[in-house]
Amino acid sequence: MKRITQALGVALLALCAQAQAAALKQVYVDDGGKVHLVTSAGKELLVEQPARAANAKLAPDGETAAWLVMGAAPAQGESEPGASEVRLYRDGKSRAIKCEPFIRDFWFWKKGSRIVIDCGGSHFAGREVLYDAKSLKLLDSFNQDDVPVEKRPDWSSSSDRYKPD
Repeated sequence: MKRITQALGVALLALCAQAQAAALKQVYVDDGGKVHLVTSAGKELLVEQPARAANAKLAPDGETAAWLVMGAAPAQGESEPGASEVRLYRDGKSRAIKCEPFIRDFWFWKKGSRIVIDCGGSHFAGREVLYDAKSLKLLDSFNQDDVPVEKRPDWSSSSDRYKPD
């Protein structure tokens, strides 16, 4: 019985070490627009994707990295291209959240267990959408035009910046 308990303890320690090694320490975009992830063990991974990444962020819990994927170059006379999607890397997988006309910003909430996107055009109110970072399940959303700044949920980009005193 003692050997079984010791073997289970060693296996549990190995699993914990493996999970810790998989946690992310850094994410960055190189000059060519490709995303690099660095694990807590120091291993660097190049994420497979087209080279159009920008604004890479690492969740506070180190479990999720996210970045914007910029759209194609604009036609002559048009403004800068917007982000066509936000990509998340978690648990060894890369997945995307898309919105139209483009993603203006994104941020993590609840230490990284949630991700929020601000979706809309350049010159008008848009929509803020809250997702679960692991499952990408849509949890909540609102139209910025419909909800006064002081009544927006805690996860909103403006809720803590503009609350009345």
